[in-house]
Amino acid sequence: MDTTRRPGSIVRILAGIVLVAFAIYIAIGARAANGWAHPRRDSYLLATSASFNLEYQDVRFPSRDKEIEISGWWIPRAGSTKAIVMVHGRGENRTTEFYSHFLDLAAALNTFQGRGFNVLMIDLRAHGLSGGAESAWGITERHNVEAAVDWIKTRGFQAASIGALGASLGATACVYATAEDPDIRALVTDGAGVDEYASLQRGWTRSSGTPQLFFSAARLMERVLYGYDLRKLRPVDTMKRIPPRPVLLIYGLLELPEDSDRRPQLKAALPDAELWVMPGAAHTGAYTVVRQPYLQKVGAFFEKNLKWGWGG
Repeated sequence: MDTTRRPGSIVRILAGIVLVAFAIYIAIGARAANGWAHPRRDSYLLATSASFNLEYQDVRFPSRDKEIEISGWWIPRAGSTKAIVMVHGRGENRTTEFYSHFLDLAAALNTFQGRGFNVLMIDLRAHGLSGGAESAWGITERHNVEAAVDWIKTRGFQAASIGALGASLGATACVYATAEDPDIRALVTDGAGVDEYASLQRGWTRSSGTPQLFFSAARLMERVLYGYDLRKLRPVDTMKRIPPRPVLLIYGLLELPEDSDRRPQLKAALPDAELWVMPGAAHTGAYTVVRQPYLQKVGAFFEKNLKWGWGG
């Protein structure tokens, strides 16, 4: 019996096993990267502001990067020259955010204390009725927020009278947009990202169902396929460029416990910002826990920090 080829055969078998293992490793990483880039799209709008006996207008305008078209609702307020852009989170749309109560808040802000605010609610790219197929951690979504501000200014509103309110991914997009666009005078974030890389890494096994070692494959394929280095996804660093404009940071205590390492990071980035942490609330759940106090805090914040000026 000829045994001279057995060592070579063993090497080929081992090499084949290594190649298969590597292919599986990369495939799992690519699947995760694809999932991050393509969130669930819910294009069903649960209601309109007409449900609250308020006027509204369907609007569409190009994102500031000019690649896609953004869809939204303009909810005008007669006599008010202050405007707020409202932006939902990942996998949601302009009506499903805040556990399907985002529109409730928009309507309440529109009539706040009898004067109220003009409100522009938008669907982010790859969400709702807006164009685009890929999401990008708020980095490219910031152009959607900036375009919303541009659209409001075409209505005659002054830059100092425009604010932004974002939830989750929308909050992170608003952070990036506010840092780049001085026309956003005041910012409210609910559940904004702090250190996305660390959060993704900590939650990898729970969210993916695979061992932690596969996270590196996901990080690699995110960069190869979509050009984003997860290690640089730190909105907290961008927050430092927003002051002296005012910021209100809202989190649920269940997502930002007292011993969270993100609290000192937020304090260092925005020492003058107000941090409001709601007991009993999960991610973007503060409004559903205390609706009236939430409305009063957010409405008063914009009332104080947005200036009156001519609006159309």
